[in-house]
Amino acid sequence: MADSEISTSLSRPSRRDVLSAALMTIGVTSFNNSAATAPQDGGATDAAVLAWEAWRAAHRRTLALCRKQQRLESELARTIGFPQAFLAATELPSPVRINSLWQFDELAGDVPSLCVRRAEVAAVLRAHQQRWDDADRAIGYSVARQQEEAASADEERLIARLFATDATSLRGLSAKLGALIAVGADGAEGRHFPWPQMRRIRRDVTRLAELHEQRTSTFTA
Repeated sequence: MADSEISTSLSRPSRRDVLSAALMTIGVTSFNNSAATAPQDGGATDAAVLAWEAWRAAHRRTLALCRKQQRLESELARTIGFPQAFLAATELPSPVRINSLWQFDELAGDVPSLCVRRAEVAAVLRAHQQRWDDADRAIGYSVARQQEEAASADEERLIARLFATDATSLRGLSAKLGALIAVGADGAEGRHFPWPQMRRIRRDVTRLAELHEQRTSTFTA
């Protein structure tokens, strides 16, 4: 490993915002008793419902793996600690915690006399990184992180397919709304509300309402 690559960023995961678990308690049966608008099969053959079921399974797997990798990371942080070095020097008012050589170089840029300590700091960081890597392999943290990232990618693919699928029942519409709420109400997604998907759902609502009006007109004619 090159000195410039020694950094805690190699060990710390790029945390993915944990999606809300609300969908586990939000069913798609909210409108099941509305016999006047739901199809005879209650939406069982609605492609949106099938897409929702696939996404929900992926969502639960992602959530479980995310919790697992966070638990393992916490264990590493507690037993090994994130790679770091403490630098004490007469030129500094107090010891400085160094997390990477990039940080050291920034500090040495302001205090050039510290440059002679670079190899020393690099050796400490490298040794600490090695202890982290050994413990990582022992408990399977990086493997869990890779599994979580793969599950997350699969979940994102499935939710994109869900929102691209036309709902043909109110049950299907409820499924899409439930997924949207679960994703949009939590973490970073909440700051960038998914307006395109909301517009798609609005078109679904309009289309289903028109179908209902047509059926009502037929029955009353």
